[in-house]
Amino acid sequence: MSIEITEALISHIATLARLGLSESEIAEIQGHFEKVLHYVEALDKLDTESVDPSIFTNDAINMLEQDSPHAPLGQELALKNGPEVDEDSFLVPRIIAEAGNEAGGGKASP
Repeated sequence: MSIEITEALISHIATLARLGLSESEIAEIQGHFEKVLHYVEALDKLDTESVDPSIFTNDAINMLEQDSPHAPLGQELALKNGPEVDEDSFLVPRIIAEAGNEAGGGKASP
């Protein structure tokens, strides 16, 4: 195996991922990592010299439409699917409270 999967390595990866793992979970994950690496090593041994490194699995190509200028959407049409609208803007719930104020609905300020 090219890399040794140790409990310390699993703990380090868990710390980076901000996961709190128990000793039994670390041992279980260590076994999973080792199985994955063995599988990858088996794949590395395959002769792929004659295999086309194809990115696409079929012959489909992108059919892109030519860019062309056109009239923009009107404001009424652009806002018509909004759940709540106030004259010229969407109404959304406030998600960040201002200092001293509680979060609440209302028109979002710029």
